Amino acid sequence: MNPQHSPEEINSYFIEQVKDYAIFAMDTQGIITTWNQGVEQLKGYKEEEFVGEYYGMLFPDEYQQAGKPETELKSALKDGVYEMQDWRKRKDGSLFWANIKLTPIFDAEGKHIGFTKVTGDRTEQKELRDKLAARQQSALEHKNMELQRINLDLDTFIYTASHDLRSPIMNIEGLMVILKKELEASKALNNTTEEILKHVVDSVNRFKRTIADLTEISRMQKGFSESASNEVINIKDVYDEIMADLNKPAKLKDCFIHTDLQVYQLKFSRKNFRSILYNLISNAVKFQSPDRECLITLSTRLEEPWVVLSMKDNGLGINSRQHPQMFTMFKRFHDHVEGTGIGLYMVKRILENAGGKIELKSEEDAGAEFRLYFPAAV
Repeated sequence: MNPQHSPEEINSYFIEQVKDYAIFAMDTQGIITTWNQGVEQLKGYKEEEFVGEYYGMLFPDEYQQAGKPETELKSALKDGVYEMQDWRKRKDGSLFWANIKLTPIFDAEGKHIGFTKVTGDRTEQKELRDKLAARQQSALEHKNMELQRINLDLDTFIYTASHDLRSPIMNIEGLMVILKKELEASKALNNTTEEILKHVVDSVNRFKRTIADLTEISRMQKGFSESASNEVINIKDVYDEIMADLNKPAKLKDCFIHTDLQVYQLKFSRKNFRSILYNLISNAVKFQSPDRECLITLSTRLEEPWVVLSMKDNGLGINSRQHPQMFTMFKRFHDHVEGTGIGLYMVKRILENAGGKIELKSEEDAGAEFRLYFPAAV
């Protein structure tokens, strides 16, 4: 190092000769007091055109009109530094994407005496990021189109399969009736053949339920594209309707259901809400414990921004390891009762599509609680 030059002089020469960054200082009002060669390289201004001017000249016109230069100075002084990537203006009026660092400076007594500003050109990096983002957006749109096509194909398949399978299933049902009559007429209907017939009929009925569930899934998928329902429903009315249906064939099996409804109204599709509530109640009844009386509690609460519906029972419960699979299509955990494992999948899909969510708390042989969160807008 040349001993004839002080560290301050060397630092000044270094700043003046840096060309990749515009480095300058301002007084407390934002008037430019120093200049380096990077200012001419990045912004196009010579020293005599630059020093003594208000630094707001470097901002796009709309930024100047909005008072952004003054806002930056205040923010830097308040926070100790202001860092940002944003648009800046060259002398010829063109814009470039800049990396900006604005720092207040103080004298030895701690008095604020001005600001330093370091600006780098990041236009190339921004263009690369924009191109990458455009490619990602294009890929995402292509993927969405593919998913829409797959969903349409799936809907078509489900509709065709369910439609084409109904006829042979109905034929099998009819043939089983005829077969039973023929066996009775020929005195060939005994305990063994009757048991076989019963198993065949049960299998046919399960097949019919699966087809019905697939059709319901297809209907539900199409309903997702429809606009949100503006219908305001009465929760108690829907509950009473479901209970009337369940009581007709004595499906409740002596279950006691306690209701604690603090919220009665909900902005939601009535048919979808009925499907949700019916599934929850019927599941609680089906999976009751044989070792104790069946107790079910249905409650509603307002917990902004949600209306929370809780369905709690003291039934068989679910092992915590199985919770992640609870809402999977066709997944069942108890085989001693009829079902296709589609109900909770549909409950979750309907609720999430409407902007809600569902939570499960359950332990094996200790019952289960489902908490459903509906958007509270009424």
